[in-house]
Amino acid sequence: MLTVLGPDRKDAEVPHWTYELSGARAPQPEGEWLSPDAERVREALGDGAVTWAVEVGQDIAARIARKIPALADEAAVMVAIRRATTSTALRALMMVAGLGESDTTLASAEVDEIARDFARRGMELDDLLRTIRVGYAVLAAAFLDAATLLLPPTESSAELRRISVLLFEVHDDFTAGAASAFIAEQSVWAAGVSAARFDLVNQILGAEDVDRVHAEKVLGYPLAGPHIALVAWGGPHSTQDLRTVVDTVLQERGTASASLVLPVGLQTVWAWGTVRPGSSPHRGALPTFDDVFVTVGETGVGVEGFRRSHAEAKAVERLIRLHPGRGPCTVAHEHVALEVLLLSDPDAADQFASRLLGPLAQREPRMAELRSTLRRYLDMDHSLSKVAAAEHISKNTVTYRVHKALNLCGHSGETTTDLRAALRIHEWLRGDPLARE
Repeated sequence: MLTVLGPDRKDAEVPHWTYELSGARAPQPEGEWLSPDAERVREALGDGAVTWAVEVGQDIAARIARKIPALADEAAVMVAIRRATTSTALRALMMVAGLGESDTTLASAEVDEIARDFARRGMELDDLLRTIRVGYAVLAAAFLDAATLLLPPTESSAELRRISVLLFEVHDDFTAGAASAFIAEQSVWAAGVSAARFDLVNQILGAEDVDRVHAEKVLGYPLAGPHIALVAWGGPHSTQDLRTVVDTVLQERGTASASLVLPVGLQTVWAWGTVRPGSSPHRGALPTFDDVFVTVGETGVGVEGFRRSHAEAKAVERLIRLHPGRGPCTVAHEHVALEVLLLSDPDAADQFASRLLGPLAQREPRMAELRSTLRRYLDMDHSLSKVAAAEHISKNTVTYRVHKALNLCGHSGETTTDLRAALRIHEWLRGDPLARE
């Protein structure tokens, strides 16, 4: 428990009450690491005031350890916290005693270092602010208790008010300074961690030999299980949170146990999710988002599956980017796997489609109508009734359009495999394949 002793006053002038401060124990080895402020306090107020400030710093650190147990388990960080709390106590003592310049603040290099350490440990800003609140309460109580004990009742009331106002006035600047140091370090730390993860992921994607245990530790993601990879990107004016977007899509695909999300340049992220044990693959429609494109690979197992699923998502991304005017969408690889293969060489595919379709490839509403009917006719096993129902036209109209389309492209009646491939290629490069039923 902190105590304050009042020695007999011998001077003709009554000194400031802080001259009478003293600790409950003899100076300890912390003298070796006290800040230069300790020497200024010693010269002005004596050894007792320094010991008192050291004990206040110790009390603050002990209270922080009790309130935030995770810190108490880290011996090194508690030593650093004690240095910071002692520095704060010494600076507060200088302010209360009127030592130094009028613009003296509680901020110190020791406090900034603690803020940066919190950021490097991956802690939240709220953790730092809570630590400050806990410490500030102990600091204020120590000064108020000391003044109450050392001053006569006729003087203590005004002094207690002065101390309270003084500590209140400097609190915001003290907190803001620590928060700024935290945020600045957090940005640097996050960038460093992201860079390390990005480099490691690129090594994995490049089929380089990596230690899986080390990789999982750096990435914070298990590589042994089944994965699904995503690529998501937004436009220059997109307001969507890409992390929320990929989390939503991953959950729709049956992944919830873990995820890895990496920013890749501006407005783009790569993501992976591990599939829950026993869950069946989701093959249905995926959610879409305003101003955001998402592509999804298929499930793959282990490091190879991690790599392959990403390659599939990237292949779908390339497919979508072939048409710059295409609107936001979410596309899974299994829904366009054939198109991915057909368009692996876009220029060659375009030439192939143009040769097969001939005049039917022209950009005219009438040609688009004929292509649509022909494509449905081929996809629906040559069923006139199904096509008629899908396009809300008569079977005779379907027959006419199909014959007209086949004549335009010069189809001779043999297999339609090449023709179907040409229609798919044309729709991806020239039309809107996502509207296809």
